[in-house]
Amino acid sequence: MSRSIRLLTLLQLLREQRYPITAQCLAEHLEISVRSVYRDIESLRDQGVNIEGSAGLGFQLKENFLLPPMSLDETEVEAVFLALHWLRSVPDPALKNAAHSVLAKLNAVLPKNKQELIDETMLRSINHWLVVDEKVVEQVRLAIRYQVKIEVHYLDEKQNISSRMLWPFVLGYFNDKMLLAAWCELREDFRNFRLDRIQKLTVTEIIYPEFKRHLFQAWWQKELQKKSMLKSS
Repeated sequence: MSRSIRLLTLLQLLREQRYPITAQCLAEHLEISVRSVYRDIESLRDQGVNIEGSAGLGFQLKENFLLPPMSLDETEVEAVFLALHWLRSVPDPALKNAAHSVLAKLNAVLPKNKQELIDETMLRSINHWLVVDEKVVEQVRLAIRYQVKIEVHYLDEKQNISSRMLWPFVLGYFNDKMLLAAWCELREDFRNFRLDRIQKLTVTEIIYPEFKRHLFQAWWQKELQKKSMLKSS
């Protein structure tokens, strides 16, 4: 890999990170030494790229530095098309519209031969979703984005309805249903909720007192412990 390509790849890696990434991680991605990463970071800084570095945390790109257009190969085009085709089946109008918009933008910037590949691609995603209120789906997604509490009336497997105040932090899209993981104030613990069983939902303006990524990490560790216990039993 030439140094110019390596610098562009490093810049792309930094651009993709929401949080600081260590020199060691960058070195592993690029298959170079940590010393080379530091030299490349300085080279990018000399060219005007605003990269912040903190001891023990790593590096982070602090502004939207424009990269030159990057070409997609045939497999990448097929991967993007398949993901967008799947997204157009999700019962969430905003995400459906976004999928159409992204596909249109791709067609506008891709070379002609890649546009033809999209038109000729025969990869398809087939999904059958359980009936769900599309407004509820959108409200849950936005509540997660803004980290606000939601109040739901939930129908459980025994057909009992309960009122819950939840801190929603992740929404999983499965083959036929959507599953919300949230902190439940009633149970004082993590709980999973099927969106098709939510009878009523109210989005509050109350920001819950925890970062959603921290909630996700704690929930995921608990889920892994459950799976480990099931395997050992």
